[in-house]
Amino acid sequence: MNRLTIIVISVLIVAAIGGGWFYSSFMNRTLVDLSPEGDAKRAAQVEAQNENAFAQPEPKPRQVQAPNPVKNLYFGDLHVHTSLSFDSYLFGNRFTPEEAYRFANGEAIKSAAGETMQLTRPLDFVALTDHAETFGLFEGCARDDISAEQRAFCDRFDAPSVSFFLELRNAGERRPPQRPTELCPDNVETCVEEGKTTWAKIVETADAFYKPGEFTTFAAYEYSPPLPDSGKVHRNVIFRGSDVPDQAFSAFDALTTLDLWRSLDQTCTGDCQVLTIPHNMNKMWGVAYSGRTIDGDPYTNEDWALRSRSEPLAEIFQIKGASECAVGVGAVDEECSFEQYFPPCESGQETKCIFPTSMVRDGLKIGLGLERDLGFNPLQFGFIGSTDTHNSSPGDTEEWDYRGASALFSGPAASRFEGLQKGRPRNVERNPGGLAAVWAPENTREAIFDAMRAKETFATSGTRIALRFFTSWKYEDGILGASDMLAQAYRDGAPMGAVREARAGKPQFLVWAMQDPDSAPIQKIQIIKGWIEGDTPKEQVIDIACAGGVQPNGETGRCPESTAGVDLNDCSLTGTGAPELKTVWTDEAYEGAFASFYYVRVLQNPTCRFSTYDALRLGETPVEGYPATVQERAWSSPIWFQPN
Repeated sequence: MNRLTIIVISVLIVAAIGGGWFYSSFMNRTLVDLSPEGDAKRAAQVEAQNENAFAQPEPKPRQVQAPNPVKNLYFGDLHVHTSLSFDSYLFGNRFTPEEAYRFANGEAIKSAAGETMQLTRPLDFVALTDHAETFGLFEGCARDDISAEQRAFCDRFDAPSVSFFLELRNAGERRPPQRPTELCPDNVETCVEEGKTTWAKIVETADAFYKPGEFTTFAAYEYSPPLPDSGKVHRNVIFRGSDVPDQAFSAFDALTTLDLWRSLDQTCTGDCQVLTIPHNMNKMWGVAYSGRTIDGDPYTNEDWALRSRSEPLAEIFQIKGASECAVGVGAVDEECSFEQYFPPCESGQETKCIFPTSMVRDGLKIGLGLERDLGFNPLQFGFIGSTDTHNSSPGDTEEWDYRGASALFSGPAASRFEGLQKGRPRNVERNPGGLAAVWAPENTREAIFDAMRAKETFATSGTRIALRFFTSWKYEDGILGASDMLAQAYRDGAPMGAVREARAGKPQFLVWAMQDPDSAPIQKIQIIKGWIEGDTPKEQVIDIACAGGVQPNGETGRCPESTAGVDLNDCSLTGTGAPELKTVWTDEAYEGAFASFYYVRVLQNPTCRFSTYDALRLGETPVEGYPATVQERAWSSPIWFQPN
């Protein structure tokens, strides 16, 4: 087998799924049985599952919203893999982009493991982000003119062995990546052209499923260079319309993210508009906000400006954890441990840990310092959540209906549960992922893309909490009860994502959170404030609204401990919460001399985690040592204040 081919495929595997857990999972378990006997075993396991062990909502049709001057809320997923992604294909996923779009519209499909997957409510928008490094490889394997050796290599994709994966794993972290010249009998340009063919089909399919006013699709892909130990510096690349470059730039075309942005700058011209979204900053091993490239080269001022223009959003939550903050790494609040399984880095540690330049809250504080040094803040980014599913199942974030995210390697329930029992963390460290939420006047590509560019977005950990966040220097008394509250909020203030000049007085913040009607009530609303005094970054977490009409403690700034809980026998909810919380909060400690940011975090009451639902399906009890419940949440994009 040609060594270059091994290198390139390993780059795809490691970049897309994280070689560390993939390798360890194979070292601790047998390969998935792809034989008819294996299919029959999985079918029997699915048949034995008790899907009526707990109550769950019935699927509902899409509710089409008319255009709205004070904006509608739209939920979507901007990070989805189909069978066009090489790793997804290896997992056993054979669902096409067309089938992924139909799933997003509410159709039921069966996972590769035989479990039914269906959204309770259709999504409003989707971007399918298959790995650009994959594009053209399937076309190469489908050619009639490849050699017998090449054909044998391609055949190994459908029946992968341990030795095959170890070959890929061992060569996976080399730089620079090189194209699979073995599959290009003439020259590298053959691979380039085949990649363009894949990309053109992706754009064409997105156009075919776009229904303005009802369902928005974006032409998109993922750029996926690797880091050691399954680290990532990946970006999802989202285009506003059908006017796109003829090539999707991969790690073969753009060695660093700076190269990606430069390539997009040069080729996305005229009516073409594009933005990039990083994900898994928790797995970037400190590169995320360090001001250095994957190869350690420092950013110039021009590089920071390019990043500022290119990247208005960050994916704060997905199946591989939360990237908000980490306890012990500049953060002090206990909620920073949510779905985060890496520890703070110890002296000399370079991977599998959280650096002071890893998480989005760190990045926001670093941006305040850069504003002082550069004269502008290149890290004024908003938040979205998404899934990173490799099941062709956009938005499949419901804990009660989670079927894993990697086809045969994460299902059915008996397989997921067996892994937990035997202490293998692969499944329990994952979660169903998050959702992207956008406030836009209508459901069109232009409106949703422009809202993302303006950062009037928020992220959820998977439920459909609704969240509004505004600031003003003086909202009128009684605004919370006004029939035109939102019109006043826009007229006299600015929404999440805004940048405000400091002025005399204390800023006010209007926050309105509403529960997902298919999930638990709201428990409380928090403001996270960050600022910089001299060279010292600081932060504060403040509870500003509590369920039950209780006021936060004047000394601690916190709500009383909630008594809400979950009955683990059937996942029914206990205790009380609020269907909505609404408040205007004034920052009496505001100092206009300091650059600062504010964002909102909304916490639900606890609900069952997916592993508990799996236990109930199987007639088991939740595995000790792993969380039985989860406290879903939402994060608003920040609002920034520039010093006077």
